[in-house]
Amino acid sequence: MISKTFRLFLVTLFLTLVISCYGSWNFLYEGNNVDERTESFNMLDSSTDDNFSAAGISSLNGKYTVLIISDTHFGNTKKEINCAPLFKWLEQLRGKPEYPVFAICLGDVVDLGRQEEYDLYNAFCKKLQNEYGIRLIFNSCGNHDIYQGNWENWKKNCYPYKSFYKFKTSKFSWYCLDTASGTIGLNQYRILSEEMKTDPSPKVVFTHYPFVRFNRDTSNMAETTERNKLISEFAKNNVKCVLGGHLHTSAIDNLGFMNYIIPSFGYSESWGLLYIDEDSETISFEFIS
Repeated sequence: MISKTFRLFLVTLFLTLVISCYGSWNFLYEGNNVDERTESFNMLDSSTDDNFSAAGISSLNGKYTVLIISDTHFGNTKKEINCAPLFKWLEQLRGKPEYPVFAICLGDVVDLGRQEEYDLYNAFCKKLQNEYGIRLIFNSCGNHDIYQGNWENWKKNCYPYKSFYKFKTSKFSWYCLDTASGTIGLNQYRILSEEMKTDPSPKVVFTHYPFVRFNRDTSNMAETTERNKLISEFAKNNVKCVLGGHLHTSAIDNLGFMNYIIPSFGYSESWGLLYIDEDSETISFEFIS
């Protein structure tokens, strides 16, 4: 016979799966196969992508600024998402040389991966573009974005609708990696390694999970060996900086390239500015809160 203690355990587990805001995702890893999400590497090109072409990203040169946002968590019921500080700050900065040209969001754009949450995020992006002149918002995929098997929702809502991709400005190459599962997987690692070896350009890498900083609560990349190999690849292949989020706090590390961890926009109304100088092939960064 099944003991009362074991029956109680089964009931508790069932209730956790059913009523938890994350459902069974953390137990069964639904929609959590990074190899399926990154079967191919995508190069954004003006000849095949109308949004990319219209934004004029590939012709950017000289000095310009990129707005960096992470962990917006639209749909979060614990704290109302307050976009007003960002909009007010952009209004005050309008017309100045350091005004951001395009934006990158580093994942966890929504809280549970539901379409109604993506509707809120898309309204936010459209306002940035239509009212504040941000040409384009690039996205990386976060763990919250694919909860409950909602990878398909992310893929149809978040430009460029691919989680593993690259684009180029005049001199820089920009790489987006998919770390929504806490790993990049063997397939993505092999493709990335070969692509970087044949690309001498200075590089910016952006993703969701940070590669460098490790916390005691294990909010980081799951595999230490993979993390160390990636750091080596970045150091060897002219990566200027790596941008990550996920931890909801700000941090800076220097391992021959700069590693910037961006705090949560949704929880702390904070963001960052990445300053690019293509002529000198240098970068600098500023946290805004």
